[in-house]
Amino acid sequence: MLDTMPIPTITPPAPAPAANAPQGRPDRTLRTVLLAVGSALVAAVLVLGVVQFAQATSGDDESGAFTVADPFDSVVVDTSAVTVSVRYDDARDTALVDFDSDGSPLRFEHRVNGDRLEVSVRSRGWWPFGGVVGLSAHPQLEIVLPGELEPVALDVGTSAGEVDLAGDFAAVRVDSSAGGVTLSGSADSLDLSSSAGSITGTDLDVTGPVTSETSAGTMTLGFVSLPSSMRVEASAGDVRVALPDGEYEIRTETAVGSVAQGLRSTPGASRVYS
Repeated sequence: MLDTMPIPTITPPAPAPAANAPQGRPDRTLRTVLLAVGSALVAAVLVLGVVQFAQATSGDDESGAFTVADPFDSVVVDTSAVTVSVRYDDARDTALVDFDSDGSPLRFEHRVNGDRLEVSVRSRGWWPFGGVVGLSAHPQLEIVLPGELEPVALDVGTSAGEVDLAGDFAAVRVDSSAGGVTLSGSADSLDLSSSAGSITGTDLDVTGPVTSETSAGTMTLGFVSLPSSMRVEASAGDVRVALPDGEYEIRTETAVGSVAQGLRSTPGASRVYS
């Protein structure tokens, strides 16, 4: 009978924990802190939004027709989400500023500052949804100038809304972020810009330079006289310009699309239109 020797078993030691191994509890604590901070920020923004919304919708309706007796020779208009109209009336001896909010929560201001009539229509507060009550409204601003004031310089800036100008003006500048621009009459110079909207000018009598730009929209300009210079540009949209007979050099360029030029161009002419 053979004697058997017991065979010893060797158990390998457990691996040491990695030096940078993440710990469960600190991760959970960090997530909890971040969630708490984020929830507090969201709650603060919502509270501020409710306060701004309440302030915007609880204000008085500032609609009304206001006469302006103080003298001025230029008009500056700054509006948001308002249709703007400027025209002359020979029957008037004072200017009229007529604002109709149509129920929208808008703040209206007008004053004569030096030789300028300044008119402003803006949303109350900074909360972007402050005007939600007036989503279906169509607020309007009409400025009627006495005929004896012709020509008045005009500067119109609007973030959203149509602009309609008629009459004889000095220098005209219109900057519209969203909305069409329509004008007729005369001007010493024209500077028109629309980011999203059409520009339409009819029976234009302009002696000075003309600049017209639109990022997305059609441009149609009809002149009864020859401007001293012209530059028209459209990033996306059709451009149509009608000019009377005369000597002018026409330069055209397009990145996408075609150019149809039916006017007679005189190379080297003093008037250059591009």
